[in-house]
Amino acid sequence: MNLDISNLPIIDTHEHLADESHRVNNEKDVLSLFLRHYITTDLVNAGLSREKILEIRDPSVKIEKRWNDLEPFWQRATHTAYAQALKIAVRDLYHIDQINQETIGEIADRVEEASKPGLYTHIFQKAGIKVAIVNDLDNIYNPNTVYETPIPRPSDPPGLFKKVINGRALIYIRNKTQILQMQELLHWNPIHSLHDWLDTIAHMFTQYSETVALKLPHAYGSSLAVTKATYHDAEKIFNQMLGSSYPDESLSHAAGQPLLDYLVHFSIQQAVKHDIPIQIHTGLLEGSYNNLQNANPMHLIPLLMEYREARFVLFHGSYPWIREFIALGKMFPNVWLDMCWVWIISPQAGRLILNEIIETIPQNKVTAFGGDYIFIEGSYGHSVMARKNIERVLSDKIAEGWFGVDEAMQYARAILHDNALELYRQPG
Repeated sequence: MNLDISNLPIIDTHEHLADESHRVNNEKDVLSLFLRHYITTDLVNAGLSREKILEIRDPSVKIEKRWNDLEPFWQRATHTAYAQALKIAVRDLYHIDQINQETIGEIADRVEEASKPGLYTHIFQKAGIKVAIVNDLDNIYNPNTVYETPIPRPSDPPGLFKKVINGRALIYIRNKTQILQMQELLHWNPIHSLHDWLDTIAHMFTQYSETVALKLPHAYGSSLAVTKATYHDAEKIFNQMLGSSYPDESLSHAAGQPLLDYLVHFSIQQAVKHDIPIQIHTGLLEGSYNNLQNANPMHLIPLLMEYREARFVLFHGSYPWIREFIALGKMFPNVWLDMCWVWIISPQAGRLILNEIIETIPQNKVTAFGGDYIFIEGSYGHSVMARKNIERVLSDKIAEGWFGVDEAMQYARAILHDNALELYRQPG
């Protein structure tokens, strides 16, 4: 039989959605939106230059001209899962079945018309998403915003978003300017020492009521393997930056590594103290020419062994290390497995992961959806793909006799909603 989970609610465990007011006031152009995230990587891999992408994203140029430049590369990438999410969104939200030269003008008009207050609430209701955990990246639009902090945004719909503390701004310190900017943006105490910086981090965990998790994305710039650096080693590096006559001159990754390692440990300790989960980016890195080996989840084993009281949430199916991802969930009681991003990386890989998770992991240790998009149409398309593929896996399990129908529905509700509710300590 084919299971139908279309009416089950979702708690979306990972988003990067921009402030709705920015979308409404500044970025209504469909190609500016769609070519900001994910599909851009496929287009670059298909041969489109980054310089040309910036031209295509320019809303001052007629959209038909821009599409003409884009279309050969879109045709090369149109069968990827990233493209599929966009086609689903355009079909369901804007009622246009194809994205091509004949339809792009009408798509543009409908996206612009939809870009008004209430957009997020409307699309999330259609997707069945009750709440989303957001790591905002609003600084990519406005460098004067408080980068990756859990400060509530004025236009966020009441109750729709919860926020994370993103460790990138707290642990990736490479120069004096970064330190001074964070001090200014947070309107917090002056920072004259590593002790003051640690006090700033601790402050982040107590100041914002909407904070539900710590996010560690350090695989984008460093290995997930961290050492046990001493306070003395970290302090020397921090003082070197504070004392520099050249505030913008950055330390190399190697030179700054002991400080990063120390701050990773300190941030985890704060998360444990405040009883919030620690989300960790593992596996595939968005964009091109990143060092994928940094993101091997097996590097995390020393941290998982040390902080047994923590709740670690491994993200993204650790693709391509999907069996390592599952094995870590099998072996460690302090590890939860999150399938955010997975369904638009590869639906087939997602089905394989979920099928093996069912057979190996207690059901309460799994969360199955995070849209992981900067723009909400992508989140919607991704949610449709997730539901479809979860239904497919569970239907196969019913056919095998692994589940009864009621058990399969209960399992689906758990991985889409109930487990996240419990993990992030949210009221039902």
